[in-house]
Amino acid sequence: MGLGLILTFEQEKTIIRALLRKLGASEKEADATAEVLAEGDLRGLGSHGILRLPYILRGLKRGTIAARAKVKIVRETHATALIDGGHGLGHYVATRAMGLAVEKAKKQGIGAVGVFNSNHFGIAGYYAELAMRENMIGVVTTTTDALVHPWGGVEPLLGTNALAVGIPSEPPVLLDMAMSVAARGKLVDAMKRGERIPEGWAIDSEGKPTTDPAEGLRGALSPFGGAKGYALAFVLELLAGPLVRAGVGRGVKGTLEPVEDFCTKGDFMIAVDPTAFVPLEEFESRVQEFIAEIKKSKKAPGVSEIMIPGEPELKARERALRDGIEISEEVWGELRQIAQELGVDIEKIAA
Repeated sequence: MGLGLILTFEQEKTIIRALLRKLGASEKEADATAEVLAEGDLRGLGSHGILRLPYILRGLKRGTIAARAKVKIVRETHATALIDGGHGLGHYVATRAMGLAVEKAKKQGIGAVGVFNSNHFGIAGYYAELAMRENMIGVVTTTTDALVHPWGGVEPLLGTNALAVGIPSEPPVLLDMAMSVAARGKLVDAMKRGERIPEGWAIDSEGKPTTDPAEGLRGALSPFGGAKGYALAFVLELLAGPLVRAGVGRGVKGTLEPVEDFCTKGDFMIAVDPTAFVPLEEFESRVQEFIAEIKKSKKAPGVSEIMIPGEPELKARERALRDGIEISEEVWGELRQIAQELGVDIEKIAA
């Protein structure tokens, strides 16, 4: 895919907001969605950035994603809640869910919130970071359409099921990872470019390792770390599925196109107040000491720096804020066509 243009962070958010508002999204829904999508692009996680916007806009047009959704709590205790997202914009619903988890953690030391009837929410790490901003530990997981095969199996029965864990410290610690070796989008990109994929990324429909991205897309993505990655994907499927009244396995639909009905994925979020265990200063000091020990430890041959979880994305974010966000020709062309249909001049915003 060729380079279309360079956008600033604010330009990208303005374009996203304008298109969402045109299709009936409230200001808060549009703001939350724009923030998370643009953050995905800033951090080099383009598969969860503005690339997802056409999918969202088509969902709003079809009615499988609801603008001005009625988000409501259907079960609640002092430390927990279950949210019905009303089939709303996933970024907005998830932002509200983590906000509620943090609110409960401030009172009880811990808050756990589950979500069903929502939609794809972009980068899981963003919501863990919302907890970090309040000096909380954030834990987030979510499900996707079944794309990953169980260890020893052939059929795609598990989602890529992102897991994010954020630890408030300086520098910040932010784990954000999927359960597959590679994202499905990387196979799609390789197929479009006519390139092979590394062995180990996927299997074909007969269960054989393949370097052909088309065969991998017809087969299944492989779990990272073999049996251990599969086991982790399995338990995350249960936490963000049956526990929160959401779909599980092949019952999860709507995170990929084409979408004919409402999305059935689930989310599960936890906020933990470190001060429920130790004074915040003590916790932060010990985390920083361990980070320093890791960074100063002996490096393997050819390695210039040992990074902590979240550091590569933070460096990518700093570069993109300085140099701008690259938008491919293909994505920009698709957005321009949708914008013309909606009567929004995104060329003027991007100028």
